[in-house]
Amino acid sequence: MPALVGDPVSIKILPGLIAHRGKLLSGSHDRGVPVHAATFIRRREIILETQLTRKPSDLRLIAVHEIFHFAWARLGNSARRSWAALLEAESAARARGELGESSSVKKSPACTRDYVCESFCDTAAWLYAGVRRSRHFTLAERWSDRRRAWFKDTFGATLK
Repeated sequence: MPALVGDPVSIKILPGLIAHRGKLLSGSHDRGVPVHAATFIRRREIILETQLTRKPSDLRLIAVHEIFHFAWARLGNSARRSWAALLEAESAARARGELGESSSVKKSPACTRDYVCESFCDTAAWLYAGVRRSRHFTLAERWSDRRRAWFKDTFGATLK
């Protein structure tokens, strides 16, 4: 994994995470959408759902994904545009599949800003979490290899 630099990030584990009207709630709620985690860049905080502690592979994937939201925030416009161009090439070639649940949900014919960020974080999790197989790793090898090469060129880290 690339070296992580910056101020400390707080990680909390809370039960029953729900996203409702732009807020993250914990506990029993009648409304909202269940979520695995949330990241608050300005507060330098990651909140993970308690159930993840029972699924080590999911915990690793989601924790790395959330950490890379901080990397995305500091990446710079040139690198973000480069990543978006890579995704546009995939879209133009009608590449199917993704490397994580978050990007699969956000994927559409147009590369939206949310999708570009989520695919970056999911790809980082695929590369660095140490999880070899997941039902969410559905992107063809030729496209996965291109994403791996982009990360290597951008971060210079040794990748799987």
